[in-house]
Amino acid sequence: MEVSGGMVSLIDKLKQGDTAALARLITLLEEGELDMASIEHIVGKTGVSFKIGFTGPPGAGKSSLIDWIMKHIRAAGGTVGVLATDPSSPFTGGAILGDRIRMQHHFLDDRVFIRSLGSRGASGGISRIARDASYLMQAAGYGFIILETVGVGQTELDIMDIADTVAVVLVPESGDFVQAMKAGLMEAADIFVVNKADREGSRQMVSAIKFLIETSPPGHDSWQVPVMPTNGLDGTGTAELFGTVLAHREFLGSHGNADLMLRKRLHELKQIVIEHLGMRVDGMISEALMSGYSEELADPSVSVYSILNRLMHDERLLGMLLKRG
Repeated sequence: MEVSGGMVSLIDKLKQGDTAALARLITLLEEGELDMASIEHIVGKTGVSFKIGFTGPPGAGKSSLIDWIMKHIRAAGGTVGVLATDPSSPFTGGAILGDRIRMQHHFLDDRVFIRSLGSRGASGGISRIARDASYLMQAAGYGFIILETVGVGQTELDIMDIADTVAVVLVPESGDFVQAMKAGLMEAADIFVVNKADREGSRQMVSAIKFLIETSPPGHDSWQVPVMPTNGLDGTGTAELFGTVLAHREFLGSHGNADLMLRKRLHELKQIVIEHLGMRVDGMISEALMSGYSEELADPSVSVYSILNRLMHDERLLGMLLKRG
């Protein structure tokens, strides 16, 4: 596949740090108009950004915390891109815009880029969009990329595979803690954050999480997951939180985490293979299957599993699938 001249020009502007080009390319990504050849041309060789994932239930104060982390990154001279994601919202209006309003004082800073993502119109779901959008930001030269998710579920776990450091944000006086543990976030978290720590019950929650960490089976490395109380309204604890993020980055760089990186890269490659094969199948299934399997498909007495078994041994069709595109 060839990359068009107009796309090459847009990509060149992106790599020069042009925010308008970055915004346009993310829009094309959301609309499913950015093909594999273009993405390969963009991310084939770029610098490496450090990606921080913030997840947790709605109302936990993730956006306020991210706002403070952005301030700390900029104070340290870093550049930062933010991807706010929600699998149920296109981010075009309503209360969702409150997340961006809380970060509005960063909008005039040309070293900051903030983008809300929705899953409309894109094959592969929100996790693919967030992954590829983070690569676009990386190509544009942002040293830190922050990914924010809303809710607790499989989408959050998928997105956290993108992040180098995962912060799970919880608040006291709620059932979110139990739900987060049930959702598997105990194993996914590199940092636990108890936000709104001025509320009653915050100390007990910190102690409960620490107890669970201490009594859980050891992980794949020697990183000790910290539990950090914060207050996103006045910034209490956020400098320490940013320091812990940097400490985790240093840990990843100094402890020879080749196995962890290999697992992440393998998982990412498998996801991309599945996504692109799925798109190819979607594009050719009617033509190919109807031409060779029309009689079986029209006969309700023939099981679809029988058709599938025949299909999986159809070298002609499989060859078309692998060679297409």
